Parts: sequence; C-alpha cells; structure tokens
Amino acid sequence: MHDSTPPPPSSPNPPSGPAPERGGDAVEREVAREIVGTVIAWYSKQLLLARRSGDEQSLEQLKEQRLECVEDQRRLDEAGPQGITRIATAYTARWKELDAATPPES
Repeated sequence: MHDSTPPPPSSPNPPSGPAPERGGDAVEREVAREIVGTVIAWYSKQLLLARRSGDEQSLEQLKEQRLECVEDQRRLDEAGPQGITRIATAYTARWKELDAATPPES
C-alpha cells in the first residue's frame, strides 16, 4: 500500500501541493496542519540562527512571521473545506519560496 502522507514538519521535503481530497475534512485539515507546521519549523530554525548571530532586526521580523503562521494553524481547527484548501495552498507556496531562498547547510 502506498503511503501518501507528507513528511513530518522537521523533514526538508514537505508536500509539494495543496491538501489532497482523499477522505474528507479531517484528512485535509491534518495535511494542511503539517504543511503549516513545516513552515513554522523553518521560522523556528531561523529564529535560533538570528538569536545566535545577534541580528535583532531579523529576529523581530521572524517572530512576527512565525506568530502569523501559528495563528493560521489555529484557524485550521474551525476552517471549512475552502479555508483548509486556501491555507494549504498558501503555505505550500510559502514553503517553496522559503526553501528556495535558504542556502544549503554545510
């Protein structure tokens, strides 16, 4: 049986598309939650790097962006199918941008 579950948020290769429609709102909501969680994990890592480097300007900006993601993740609890799809699509695109802009680790 093929497992099409996306990788966990700590994975460097999250899903590449919006939440699939394969079992109703609960499954879509969980996939969307994982996509948002992947983005939150990225911001958390960048926050740690900014703290270590003493980059206060980036630190504040990253905190605000991460908080926005956490709020969107909370919104998933009450979102309907269209809201879930909208959030999943937005965060899939956001992840692609963040991932493309992140230099590889050495």
